[in-house]
Amino acid sequence: MKKMLVLALALVFMLSGAVMAQYSGTFDDHFDVDLSSEFTEGDYIGYEDLDGSGLVYFNEVDSDNPGIYTNLEQFNRSGYYDVNGTNDDNRQKVEITLPVEAYIPCFLEMRLTGNQGTTSAISYGPGAQGSTNASGYLMVFDNELGGYLDDEWQSLGYGSNVAINPGDDVFIGSCDIFAVEVISNDKYAYEVESDVLNGVAGANGETLPMYMRTDLGGGWLANDFVFNAPKTFHRERNAGVKLEALHNFKVPFGMNTVHGEYNGQVIFRAMTI
Repeated sequence: MKKMLVLALALVFMLSGAVMAQYSGTFDDHFDVDLSSEFTEGDYIGYEDLDGSGLVYFNEVDSDNPGIYTNLEQFNRSGYYDVNGTNDDNRQKVEITLPVEAYIPCFLEMRLTGNQGTTSAISYGPGAQGSTNASGYLMVFDNELGGYLDDEWQSLGYGSNVAINPGDDVFIGSCDIFAVEVISNDKYAYEVESDVLNGVAGANGETLPMYMRTDLGGGWLANDFVFNAPKTFHRERNAGVKLEALHNFKVPFGMNTVHGEYNGQVIFRAMTI
């Protein structure tokens, strides 16, 4: 019976092919269903393959011109009628998958604060990098400003002519404690880079190492970081995690520390990794 039904339906589609082209569906430019290549007179083999999709077929009966259609009123379709269910096994469904992509630019900011001056640097987006100098403030080691410190960073006194003897455990402190803040929406690294200070004038040819202690929010770290050669202090943070650091500096005041002026620089750096 199924084979008979297939042949009869094929005949209906063949005879009503001109009517199918007139269908006006939901879409303004609907599919133009052309079955001429599938059905030729006396040949319905292609119908078996096409019927597998079960999707775009339309038929219309013209009541003003009876007799041009094959009516199948006596067919019992109960054995072939599909009932749509409510689960994925037997419901009808079509879907279209659309790929989605999002691109979030990178943001990186660092702020340095010291002796009443602040410098901020912000990088927007990939490849944005550069360097700037702090303006209006600087790091100074002077017995009248930072004063004298001991091994434990405790003050020994300060002044122009304070009676502090040079020694292996005596230092001159920086004029200030410097604060650094860094934030990014990407994983990033924070660095402090420096070298020995180089003597000029009366100390020409001499070098002066620099000691740095750091507090990353949990108190001062146990060990000082010593710039007695080109060195870099390095820490890393994940995206969205703010880094807050305090840095204090000192230089030795020993009998072998030659009197005079010494110059150098400290670089505070933040970069995505």
